[in-house]
This record gives sequence, C-alpha cells and structure tokens, in this order.
Amino acid sequence: MSESLRETILLIVQIASLAAVILYVVKTAEMARETKKSAAATEKSIEEMVEDRNLEFAPYIVVYFDAQTDSPIFDLVIKNTGKTIANHVQVVFEPPLKTSLKNYDLEGLTLIHQPIPAIPPGYELRTSIDRLETRLESETLPKVYKVTVTFTGGLSDIVRKLEYLLDLNVFHGILETHKSSLTDLTHAVEDIPRHLEHLWKRTEQVSDQLVQLTDSVEKILQLIDNLEEISKAIEGLDGTMKSRNSKIW
Repeated sequence: MSESLRETILLIVQIASLAAVILYVVKTAEMARETKKSAAATEKSIEEMVEDRNLEFAPYIVVYFDAQTDSPIFDLVIKNTGKTIANHVQVVFEPPLKTSLKNYDLEGLTLIHQPIPAIPPGYELRTSIDRLETRLESETLPKVYKVTVTFTGGLSDIVRKLEYLLDLNVFHGILETHKSSLTDLTHAVEDIPRHLEHLWKRTEQVSDQLVQLTDSVEKILQLIDNLEEISKAIEGLDGTMKSRNSKIW
C-alpha cells in the first residue's frame, strides 16, 4: 500500500472520528438542554404544588359593609374565610372611615387603627358604623372606600396583602327582604306584657258585663214571677165573676 493511500485512509478515519465527536457533543448538548428544561419544569411544578397547598391552608381576610334588613344601621365586617388563623391583621381605609352618629368616635375603634393579633378561621368581627339612609343622602361623608388588608399565617409565614373597594352606593334602591332575627324575638317578648294587660282589661270588662247580665236575668226572672202572680190573680178574679153561685152573676 502506497504512502498516499495510507494518508488518505487516515484522513478519512480522522474526519469520521471528528464527525462522530461533533455529533456526540451536539447530542450531549441537546440532552443537557432537555434535562435542564425537565429540571426547571419539575422545579416549577413543585413550586406550584407548594403554592397551591399554601393557598389551600392559608387564612383569607375579607372586609365588607353589611346592612341588616331589620336595622337602620350598617355594619363593618372583618372575617377570616380561610382554614387557618390569620395573625397581625391590619386594616387601612382610604379615605379614613367616618360616621354621622353622635357620641360615636371611630378614632377609638381599635380594630381599624391597631393590628388585630389573631382571627380564627370562620370568625368575624362586626361593629356598627352609621345610619345607612343618612350616609346615602349625605353630600359630605364619603361613600366609597379603598381598603388594604395585610396579615400573616398559613404554611408560609409571609405577609399577605389584599385590596377591596367598598361602595355604599350598591345599597341604593335595594328592596328590603325581612328575615326573622333576634331583634324580632326581642320585640315580640317586649309586646307580651302589653298584650297581657290588654287581655286583662278585656277580661275585667267581660266579668263586669256578666255580673250586670246576671242581675238583669234575676230581675227578668222576678218580673216573670210577678207576671205569673198577676196572671193567677186575674184568672181567680175571672173565675169568681163567672161563678153561678156568685151574687154578681
């Protein structure tokens, strides 16, 4: 075999080896990229699972105005609808919450001016704020509030933040649908003495009327007896006048 042929074969082998190395490097790089993507997807999936579980067992604070149909006053409600305790609950109103009620200072309402240490799941804090009719008719008191709520709790002890827009104008034109409540029971109990007093007075009146009726019946019976006596006397007189042995006859 000539020297040139050996060099040609060696060159071909080297080129083939180089091509194989290049192909191996390319495939290895592709595998590395796929492995990296798979690892990133797995990491993201784990993060989503952790976040979903965190949200599932996290506290959730809702803030809203509630107008009871049997009361002219609307309330502020702060409620934990989540599954765990909410800690360090801070509620901030913008603009500051105001009321038209006399002798009621909202500046002393600690649940909107100081952090609430803890709110258990399913528990709510409720307080009266103002007369709904007065607030809706007012031109000076605000009707719309932006509320920012921050709190901690759940599997991850991070600070959670929620924002709400509370608008009292939604109560305009709502037709009242009354539901029986403790207030109705209180009113019913308060009405019992009045109804009993009225019943007692009517009973006394009926008793007096029965006494009068009894006296009247006795007088009627006496009158009937007198009429019977008169009737007997008339019959006796008539018999005397018709007797054959009578001198008058």
